[in-house]
Amino acid sequence: MKKLSKIVALCLATTFLFSACSKGGSNESKKDDKKVGIQDNLVVENEGKAVENATLKVAYINDSPFTGIFHQAFASGNPDMEILAYSTNGTFKIDENYRLVNGGGADIEFKPEEKKAIITIHEKYTWNDGTPVTSADFLEYYKIVAHKDYTGVRFDDDMRNVVGIEEYNKGESKEISGFKTLSDKKFEINFKKFNPGILWGGGIPFEPVPSHKLKDIPVKEQEAHDITRKNPLSPGPYYIKEIVPGQQVVFEANPHYYKGQPKVKKVVWKIVPSSQIVAALQAGEYDLTVGLNSDLYSKVKDLKNVKLGIQDELSYTYIGFKLGKWDNTKKEVVTDPNAKMADVKLRQAMAYAIDNNQVGEKFYQGLRRNATQLMIPAFKEYYDESLKGYTYDLEKAKKLLDEAGYKDTNNDGIREDKNGKPFKIKFASMSGGAIAEPIANYYIQQWKSIGLDVELTTGRLIEFNSFYEKVQADDPEIDIYQAAWGTGSNPNPTGLYGRKAQFNFSRFSSEELDKIFDKINSVEAVDKDYRAKAYKEFANYMFENVPVVPTLFRKGIVAVNNRVKKWDITPGSNFGLFDVELTADSPVK
Repeated sequence: MKKLSKIVALCLATTFLFSACSKGGSNESKKDDKKVGIQDNLVVENEGKAVENATLKVAYINDSPFTGIFHQAFASGNPDMEILAYSTNGTFKIDENYRLVNGGGADIEFKPEEKKAIITIHEKYTWNDGTPVTSADFLEYYKIVAHKDYTGVRFDDDMRNVVGIEEYNKGESKEISGFKTLSDKKFEINFKKFNPGILWGGGIPFEPVPSHKLKDIPVKEQEAHDITRKNPLSPGPYYIKEIVPGQQVVFEANPHYYKGQPKVKKVVWKIVPSSQIVAALQAGEYDLTVGLNSDLYSKVKDLKNVKLGIQDELSYTYIGFKLGKWDNTKKEVVTDPNAKMADVKLRQAMAYAIDNNQVGEKFYQGLRRNATQLMIPAFKEYYDESLKGYTYDLEKAKKLLDEAGYKDTNNDGIREDKNGKPFKIKFASMSGGAIAEPIANYYIQQWKSIGLDVELTTGRLIEFNSFYEKVQADDPEIDIYQAAWGTGSNPNPTGLYGRKAQFNFSRFSSEELDKIFDKINSVEAVDKDYRAKAYKEFANYMFENVPVVPTLFRKGIVAVNNRVKKWDITPGSNFGLFDVELTADSPVK
């Protein structure tokens, strides 16, 4: 789960959004949603001849320090993960749909019928201390995350799908029987069940860990150890040379990298507060940004010394309806047919009452747009172009409520429930930024316009951590809630909406949905056509039953200084810091 991006800009008055979103009839947003808002710009290029010995300067926009846990099994905070991903990674390449493919630091062969995968490590793949990367480094990762003393988040259902790993975790075996070492540079992983998520790396370490350093360090000591905090090793194009705790990391080129030396030998990665980044970019202090949020778009897009890369994020915003509870004994969702929000027409009406394209345009400057489904556009093979989602239509919303029996019996403008009794809906939404409250108020206003009495849970916006605690605990004061999901690179939605998924916060389940997930997770779904059909069936089923309303697809932006010859964020391009060339000794001002 990823938290919502910081929410945007002071300059948009609440009344301006309300008037913009409320005017017009049912045809206001019947545009092609793919063409609404800012379009992708996946490749940034600048002219010039590359120079030698220049330092690449990267700004990570954040108002808090990073934790500094640089260990593949323990890192979980976004800054730490981003630092590792941008610099030290390189084991597996991905294609345009984020599946693992050959051609990186290791190749992979999938054998679905045998429920196994075979990984062959590149003969030159080497740690920055000169030690070759071997099968033992991948086995060590498994042994760490499955150890009884491990306190991280990596020992998940995908890992538990490896044969013998649970027996190792329980202390019933000293080895993980499903891991077969074939040679120093080749190993085999055996799975209990071969599901298509494995094609995206489910149950497979994305990166090795240095066994020659870690095998003699107790697992419970590794997170705080110098090998994690001060001197982490890397098999990727760069390794961490210096750390200013919480603030800055200096990378140097790995002299043993299997692809050779990168064009840029030194990279400085620094935390920069959001209040300072625009001025810093304008002054030519940085070459690249990470975490540049949509609230800064209008201030950055007109700078003459940078260009912007823009792409669909692997995330979406949504409104969820509480439809049941989590049974902690059975470890599954229990849907309540008598829940306040149980009527599907009520949920559909609330979805039709909001104009998400206008929200994206007025609040997010076109960097967000109406989300048509729970399969994001970045997953091109599985995104259903024909599914248009819930487009703004107040008359249709009112008609649905009439049909469902929610009627205004006393002519006060507010509908009563089906039994003619007062009907109030409690809405939980997070605090966080200047427009969090205006957006929540806009939704409440729109629902009032179709006769629904909606008020904020607790009477105010809820702090991020408290919000998710309440949502996950099925707080009875929450009937609906607004949140967001980061999907990750694997399109499989089972972990968010399956009957056994604790992240299924709406608590919706059905036999029909179970059958769809069975298809998605079957060995037959290894076939891409079968898999695409199953994913589209999921998207359409969830649209019809609407346990959650996907509201906004989101664009990510990166500012690229004009001395960077090329920056490519095309999915599957596998372009990274290793490929960067600089055309001047310092960033262009």
